[in-house]
Amino acid sequence: NVSNERLEKMIKQRLASPQVKDWFSDRWRVLNECSIVKYVDGKAVKFRPDRVMRDENETIVVDFKFGKPKEEHQEQVRGYMNLLREMGYQNITGYLWYVYPNKVVEVR
Repeated sequence: NVSNERLEKMIKQRLASPQVKDWFSDRWRVLNECSIVKYVDGKAVKFRPDRVMRDENETIVVDFKFGKPKEEHQEQVRGYMNLLREMGYQNITGYLWYVYPNKVVEVR
């Protein structure tokens, strides 16, 4: 079990990395865990990316993961990116942030 102190230290270290630090800066208008509803076969289906950030020029979607990388994680973020495109957003970039190893993977 990870102690609260160790967990707090780890989170502070993760948030200090330059890319992640930018995601939590004032630069972005953040849409945290907002639901995106799409009708599929006549039924409303909800999708909830962990973090969507926008500025005047780009949109970034990030999904946080705490387990091992899996292909379905990439597919999930690609799905979020496609939904945002359908909603009219442009210049969309997607990322997976594997928090424990502090690995950021760009999704294409």
